[in-house]
Amino acid sequence: MIPGQTDPCLRGLAPETGQSQATKHSRSERICQSLDRVFPVDKRVFGGKFMNPTVMHGLAIGLLVSFGMVIGIAIVFATLYRRHLRTLRLAQRWMDPLTPLVGSSRMALALPFPNRWLAIRSSNTAYLREMLILGPEECPRWSEALVRAGERRVFVSPPLNGWTLVIGAAIPDPASDIDQLYRYLTHVSRMVGEVQFFAANRVLNHHAWASLREGEVVRAYAWASETLWNQGDTSLDERLLGLVSHDYGETVEGPGICGGPNEQQNTERVTLLARRWSLDPGEASAQILSLEASSRLRRDDGIEGGD
Repeated sequence: MIPGQTDPCLRGLAPETGQSQATKHSRSERICQSLDRVFPVDKRVFGGKFMNPTVMHGLAIGLLVSFGMVIGIAIVFATLYRRHLRTLRLAQRWMDPLTPLVGSSRMALALPFPNRWLAIRSSNTAYLREMLILGPEECPRWSEALVRAGERRVFVSPPLNGWTLVIGAAIPDPASDIDQLYRYLTHVSRMVGEVQFFAANRVLNHHAWASLREGEVVRAYAWASETLWNQGDTSLDERLLGLVSHDYGETVEGPGICGGPNEQQNTERVTLLARRWSLDPGEASAQILSLEASSRLRRDDGIEGGD
């Protein structure tokens, strides 16, 4: 090959290489221009010097990636927190929301309990039966009393934890005659000391509670489409249970004679108030029925009594 002469095999290579470099350069410029339109940044940094646009766009993309990672971590934590809350709800699904106020879960009662009853602080069953029951009729067992509670008489339970329950249609209904109920409760209280009255009609949302000592009303409230009785200061237990009492003549929310959400809530929580004041009638009745069944089994087995 003659010196200074280009190899025929290499002819045309240099121009093509230069053209390829120019093409790559123009493509980079187009990419940078596109990034400028999407992510406009100022090229001047630190003392007015210009920074390479590629570096600036790299920083912008890095910031976006970091922001996306933060958002992703937040979503992960939110998902875990919601899953934890769902687990807690499932664990507490069957728990009474008022359990911290009323204690452990209440026992279920197979027989229906009357919608009004007395709780008397006394264990003298014979005296209570003599005072409350008219006539020498023998008192039935508590299981039979629950079945016959609609009869116009009263039934006295065995004592439990120093208290005695009294049920029966002979106990005045506050919706029928509130004055008769007042006279009845004050009379019984003068005879035995401390008496409590409770009523809860879940159909009409009528409800009432009263506490008397030595014939004096400590606290009483009765509602039956209107406030019938509101005497004494609202007790701490009423406030803790969220019970709402209305003044005389106060209009309540809700259509018809059944009141609104407050009246329904009051009716549903009367037994909870009874539990805090004295005895939960359902739980107490379940315990009494269990004791009666145990006593019956013992007699049948010959452990008690004999010829």
